[in-house]
Amino acid sequence: SSGINAEWPLRPGKFGKGILGMFRITLILLFIGASVGVVEACKNDKKCYKLFAKYEKMDCGDPCADVPNNKKKCQKLLVKLKKKNCLRCKEPAVWPDDFRWSNAGQPDGYNCIQIREPAEPASHTWNDNYFCWKNTRRDPGFKWSYAGPIAGMKCTRILETADPHTWADNYLCLPQNSPHNLRWNSAGKINGKACIQWREPADPHTWHDNWLCKDNFKPKGPAEWPQDFRWSNAGIPSGYDCVQIKEPAEPSGHTWNDNFFCWRDIRENPGFRWSYAGPIAGMKCTRILETADPHTWTDNYLCLPQNSPHNLRWNSAGKINGKACIQWREPADPHTWNDNWLCKDNFKPKGPAEWPQDFRWSNAGIPSGYDCVQIKEPAEPSAHTWNDNFFCWRDIRENPGFRWSHAGPVNGMKCTRILETADPHTWTDNYLCVPKYSHLNMAWNSARKIPGKACMRWVEPADPHTWKDNWLCN
Repeated sequence: SSGINAEWPLRPGKFGKGILGMFRITLILLFIGASVGVVEACKNDKKCYKLFAKYEKMDCGDPCADVPNNKKKCQKLLVKLKKKNCLRCKEPAVWPDDFRWSNAGQPDGYNCIQIREPAEPASHTWNDNYFCWKNTRRDPGFKWSYAGPIAGMKCTRILETADPHTWADNYLCLPQNSPHNLRWNSAGKINGKACIQWREPADPHTWHDNWLCKDNFKPKGPAEWPQDFRWSNAGIPSGYDCVQIKEPAEPSGHTWNDNFFCWRDIRENPGFRWSYAGPIAGMKCTRILETADPHTWTDNYLCLPQNSPHNLRWNSAGKINGKACIQWREPADPHTWNDNWLCKDNFKPKGPAEWPQDFRWSNAGIPSGYDCVQIKEPAEPSAHTWNDNFFCWRDIRENPGFRWSHAGPVNGMKCTRILETADPHTWTDNYLCVPKYSHLNMAWNSARKIPGKACMRWVEPADPHTWKDNWLCN
C-alpha cells in the first residue's frame, strides 16, 4: 500500500458509474491519502472528503495523531470531522503484542515498513525484510533510514558490528511524541525490557541475536479498582489502554465516537470487551443502560473473562452506597449522561498494612496481589538489574505512603537511609520515606538483622556488591 492504512467504504455510484466513478475516487484517495493513513473509516458522502481534502491542503498532519495539530484552523476542522462522524481512528499499537519482525515479506494482517541496507549482497535477502504492526492498530509513524538519523524525529541506531555492509548509518525513527522509546542490542535481549528479535538467516554476519526493545517497559501487575481505571469522553488518554464504548444508534452530535473506558498501560489488560448487541457468550457481562436515552441502550454490555476479579455493577442514577465507583459522562448527550456510575461489587475498605506480614521485597517485578514502590539507583549498571526491584505491600491493604528518593531525604517525611557501603554506585543519598504520621519506624542495616526488630531482607543477586545481607527493620 502507499501508506493508506484505512478502510474506505466507497460506493462508486456516488461519484459516477463505471470507470469515471472509480477514476474520481482514485483522485480523492491520492489527494487525501497521505495525511489520513490511520483513519479507519468515514461516511460515504462528499462532505467528509471535502473536509479531509481541506485538512490536507492546510498541512494539518494526521487527524488521528495522539497530539493533533494545535493550529486554530486545524482544530476547527477536526471538530467538524468528528461532528459529522467522518473520523474513526484506530487504537494505538501496544508493545510488544501488536508488533512483529518478518524476514519473508509482509505477513497477512499487518502493515509494515521495509528494513533494508542497499549495500547488502542479494544473496543475503534483505529485500523482503519488514518491521510490522497489526493493521487493526494505528500506524506508529515509523521511518527507516540507511543514511543517518532523520531530522525532527527520535531515532534508534540499528547496528550489527559484525556486518561489514555499512550498517553504521542505519536508523529506525519515530515521531518525537511517540510513546515508544526504543533501544537496540546486537547481542541478545536487554534485561528487564520487552524485546522483539530481528533475524535474517541468509545473512552470515550474526543476524541471529539482534533485538529491538522498548526502553520504558515495566513488568505489569493486575489493574486495581478504582485507582488504575478511568473514563474518557475525549479519546484515549496518554498512559492508558482502552476499550471503546459506543452505541451506533446515537446521533453524531452526541459524540460517542471518542468515548473510552481505560486502564493504566503499566497494568495488565483486564480483558474488557464491549458489545452493543447483547451479552457475549462465555463472559460475565454488566448491562450498561440509561433508561432516559432512546437510542437502543437496552442491549449494551461491558464484559470481562469469567475468572476476572472484577464483579461490576451499573447504576444510571448515582453512586452505589458502599462501593467504589467510576463516573461515565458524555456532556454532549442530553439524555442524563451526567449521573451514571460503574462500580465494583466486592470492594472493601482497606485496613492499614501490618509489619512484616503485609510487606515483601521483590527483585523480579511487581508480584501478583501487591502494590509497590520502585527501588532504583540510576547510577547502577543495567547488568545489576535494579530496574525490576520493588518494595511492596498487599493490595488489600492501605497504601503506606512510601516514596523513594535517590537524591536525599524527602522534605516533610520521615526517611530511612538505604546504604550499602560496599557499593560504589552513589548509594549515599538513597532514602525510603513515609509520611510523618506513619506507624512505621524503620531502621536499615547492610550487614545483618537488627536484634529485637522484625526485619525484611533486600537482596539483588545480580549486583556483586554484597546485596545479600541487607535488612529493613521495624
